[in-house]
Amino acid sequence: MKKIKFFLSKIFLTPLFEKSKTPRWPRLIPLKKVNNNKGIALITAITALTLMTYIAMEVTYDTQVEYVINAEHLNRIKAYYAARSGLDISLLRIKIYQTLQQSLGKNLPNNGMVEQIWQFPLMWPLQLPDGLNEVDKDQIKDKTKESLLDSSFSTVISDEGSKIDLNNLVSPSESLREITKKQILTIFENKVKSDENFSKAHSGYRFETLVNNIADWMSSKNESYNGGDKRSAYRNSGGEDYPPNRGFRTLQEVRLVAGMNDEFFRLLEPQITIYGMRGINPNTASAEVIKSIDPTITKEIADEVIKRRADMQLGGPFKDANTFFEFLEQKGARLSINRDEFPIVTDSFSSFKIQSIGNFGSSKKEIEVITLDLAKVAERAGSIQSKVDEKNNPQPKPTPTPGASSTSTSQNQTSSNKASIPKGSPRIVYWSEK
Repeated sequence: MKKIKFFLSKIFLTPLFEKSKTPRWPRLIPLKKVNNNKGIALITAITALTLMTYIAMEVTYDTQVEYVINAEHLNRIKAYYAARSGLDISLLRIKIYQTLQQSLGKNLPNNGMVEQIWQFPLMWPLQLPDGLNEVDKDQIKDKTKESLLDSSFSTVISDEGSKIDLNNLVSPSESLREITKKQILTIFENKVKSDENFSKAHSGYRFETLVNNIADWMSSKNESYNGGDKRSAYRNSGGEDYPPNRGFRTLQEVRLVAGMNDEFFRLLEPQITIYGMRGINPNTASAEVIKSIDPTITKEIADEVIKRRADMQLGGPFKDANTFFEFLEQKGARLSINRDEFPIVTDSFSSFKIQSIGNFGSSKKEIEVITLDLAKVAERAGSIQSKVDEKNNPQPKPTPTPGASSTSTSQNQTSSNKASIPKGSPRIVYWSEK
């Protein structure tokens, strides 16, 4: 047995140990170190590739975002200038009409065709009418492609003077103040009659107080039309500077009047203006404004007025106030107003509202502008003041000079009209962008 163990130790243990000075403790032979860096290089390469891929993705994403932002900004700019192009064309149309109106004066034909200079809505690119042959269609399309304007716009011009002018609530003419007040009250009364929900919600509301508050806003007196100090209505709301005792600067300012809420303002907004002509034009007024003239004017009668003024076979636009009032009575209205004092204007358009919408791509811009012929407004206000002065201090009419020629007088008026044609574009008194 001992011989077998000795033999095995010779075979397996002798190569692993070397003899030393102390043979009692054998020494282990050290293994050789292997130098291999292939794993570390692979990990470094993968990390670098991942980092570069992340940076490339971030740069690509940022570039795409910047491109989209700049493209949308460019689209908005093109849409804005498309709307400006439509606005400039609309101002030119108004200028042409005003020049023609002041040049011809009363000789201007009252057949509705001249008003198409500004009434006809304009679009770009031009809408091809039905029944147009293919040759004309191709020519129009070719001309459209040659245009430098690659965006589109649509414009609408409306008569702002056909609405109820709030400035009449503080007019020097007492009759004009009362007429305007009754018109606004009639709008609320018609709403109460036609809308059951509105009637239930505001059955006990005094709309006359609200109309007086509107007048108090513009009046220079501290005494309210409702009685007492008009500033007391604004103390609870924290408005120390209200009312400002001046005219409204924008129509949205009416919302700040004491007692006015969103529902009342939405009802009044389409029917009122602060850029009127101190009168109502039945040839362009809406059905609601026509109904506000007198409580006996029903919706059916207002529709007949709109139908008549648009059809030359039925009579076309009304020539004067008497023609308009006679038509109302023929249709069944029993007018209780004073015809001589009610402000009806049929011979001029001096206040226009322009709505121009520009489109390019997914962007849309809207510009709303109101123009006002200040000379005509001043002339109209002067005539109202003259009537008031004449009523308060009647003067005998001067005796006409013998031999005076009516022809020379008319020539002087015509030359005066021609000389009063304003230069430049129409006067813009309101500008809004959306």
